[in-house]
Amino acid sequence: MSEKAIVFGITADHAFAAGALLASILKHDPDFDATVVIFHDGLPESQKAAFLCLWPRCQFRRFSLADIAARLGVAVDDAGLELSVSRSSPLVLAKLELPGLLDDFAQVLWLDADILVRGPLGPVWDFDCIAWRPLPQGAFQRREKVLAAFAEWDRDPSVPLLNGGVIGLSRGFLKRGGSARVLHDMARELVLRTQTTQLDEMSWYLTAATLGLPVTPLPMRFNHPVGARGVSDAVVVHAIGAYKFWNVTPLLQLFPDWSAHHATWVASGGAPYAGKVELGETHPAEISDVLRFAETRAYWLSVFDRLRADLPPGMVVDLRHDQIFLRIFLHGRPAAQHLRLVRQTNLRRLGLEVHLPDALTARILQTVCQTVPGALRDKGPALSVPTGHMTAALAVAATVVSNG
Repeated sequence: MSEKAIVFGITADHAFAAGALLASILKHDPDFDATVVIFHDGLPESQKAAFLCLWPRCQFRRFSLADIAARLGVAVDDAGLELSVSRSSPLVLAKLELPGLLDDFAQVLWLDADILVRGPLGPVWDFDCIAWRPLPQGAFQRREKVLAAFAEWDRDPSVPLLNGGVIGLSRGFLKRGGSARVLHDMARELVLRTQTTQLDEMSWYLTAATLGLPVTPLPMRFNHPVGARGVSDAVVVHAIGAYKFWNVTPLLQLFPDWSAHHATWVASGGAPYAGKVELGETHPAEISDVLRFAETRAYWLSVFDRLRADLPPGMVVDLRHDQIFLRIFLHGRPAAQHLRLVRQTNLRRLGLEVHLPDALTARILQTVCQTVPGALRDKGPALSVPTGHMTAALAVAATVVSNG
């Protein structure tokens, strides 16, 4: 048996995520000597076979809320325990099982399933006891209420709070007084004393801090939030939050290697992701449309930059600016009643469409044509206005609307 284990915790419907993650590790470390341990809540045999096809040394271990409740000595329906998994699933607490794996492995590495590996993981294994990515010092303030429940305990101030997406553990943890029992007892105290949705991370932090265990800080590139600067240079990218590599168009486009690894998983017999994909409207699903959307967005931002200083009070520009038109909403009126700037072939002119009740629309069109130099009627409820006179046209429209 290998000395190292890579550990996942997944619900059965997220096998595709762990499969793609495993394929990404294989891409960059095809000969890496490790066993993969997968905690799950009921993987079908077909999906186990897919994992074994990708990585023959896989172990599968059932895990549920009842299991962790028994280890903590609390009821399954304990309010504190239910709160701790309210943002995800009980499988997030499988990372509390890591010490139990040290009977079989010298080192174990937990990886959340919403991770994409983009380089060799070798450097991550260079630790003697515990390894994780520290959070900024301000994270202590955000957890002040939870930590206050343990104010009487001595805590090593050098131990940082953690993001629990990547946690490394070695037998040095056991040699320094750590154990599965100690970690579970800490989790029990958190359930009984606090109301926390971060039972997994806080249990690890308090265990390390109260025992004074040495934590090897992982550089951000080995657990890099997908939305933070510098992500293109990261070895381990972590899609923290609701937006994952598989469920939003921007991440699917920015990280096409995830889709390639997902395809490897499917080719091995894994079930594909079958959920919805969001943000397709604000970020086009087709790569061929990205440049057009970006150029249109840049154009409307430049138009808005010229208009905003003189935009009449009560007019609000739509935040969506990737279409051929730009809506201007009017205070006190429903969104369907608005003005619309329309891009024209002649860049020295802008179209102005009026989407208001007929009588009001007619008065705006007539008044703008009579008072704004160069304004011309166009088809339907539309005008063509010299770009330099658009703020004047908007001001006239605002006056007409305010006069009813």
